[in-house]
Amino acid sequence: MKIGITTPIRGCSVKDLRHLAKTAESAGFYGIFSPEVPIYSAIGNAQVMAEATKSIKIGTWVTNIYMREPIMCASEAMTVQEISEGRMILGLGNSHKPVNDVFDIDMGDQYESMKQYVIKIKSYADGSSDHYEKIPIKRDLPVFDIHITGLTKRTAALAGELADGIMPYLANLDHLKTLYSSAKSKAGDKKFEFTSGMPVFLSDDVDQAVTAARIGVGRQALRPSYKRVLTNSGFGDIIKKLESGISPEEAISDKLLNELCLFGKPSNCRKQLEAQFNNGSTMPILTPFPVGNQSPLQMMDELIKLLD
Repeated sequence: MKIGITTPIRGCSVKDLRHLAKTAESAGFYGIFSPEVPIYSAIGNAQVMAEATKSIKIGTWVTNIYMREPIMCASEAMTVQEISEGRMILGLGNSHKPVNDVFDIDMGDQYESMKQYVIKIKSYADGSSDHYEKIPIKRDLPVFDIHITGLTKRTAALAGELADGIMPYLANLDHLKTLYSSAKSKAGDKKFEFTSGMPVFLSDDVDQAVTAARIGVGRQALRPSYKRVLTNSGFGDIIKKLESGISPEEAISDKLLNELCLFGKPSNCRKQLEAQFNNGSTMPILTPFPVGNQSPLQMMDELIKLLD
């Protein structure tokens, strides 16, 4: 079974990144991915992790397409691809309007922006861009895989058409099936990665883990893209509760936690993880959140217990 993990959503030190990547590789995880939250660069973090490892897949989860010109994103990804000797996976996403608004970024048509961005990235990576006629400098490297978030049927189909994988998050099994079906309809017979992103709150203190999960999911749930995916997963009533001012501890239901998260003792989470594979996921990607005062390294220790 291929299982991917991410580094902490709010970032961590370079020293911790190196340690987490080496530990993940030694433990047997298939891939380790970096989120991107200002002021942390997902591609920069991926380079750090590539330099610290030899075999584990390295990637971004996900790089904000509005923060970089496609040529620079492709250039940086190619550097990680070269350092890692072909292990780079470039995950791309639109980020969130509240984040982009801070930097006065007009997201425009998000679907079209993603489509054109992926087309340009691929043309720079494979050397087919018309720009090379004016700047004839190419890099002789294997092309890296590109994944896009794909939280709706339309963007999932775009992933199938143009990318090598899909990276949904906070989607329940039924909605994931819908997304996978849309991606498959365009991917055809080509090799394609169906990932499934899950927030993870692991601790032997189950009550504390449940509280952390309710608060953690609640903090993310009102971001526009997550509101959409949660509504499409059947949790529109919970979104309305949160919008009305009800606290996450009260609004987030046991049903939502059981369908979307891994929480509590790692030994009790394996059935939920197995359900992801049975549902068509080829690589669950687990995003750890702290329970209590857990450090990044302690969160990694808990993740490793899932493999025991």
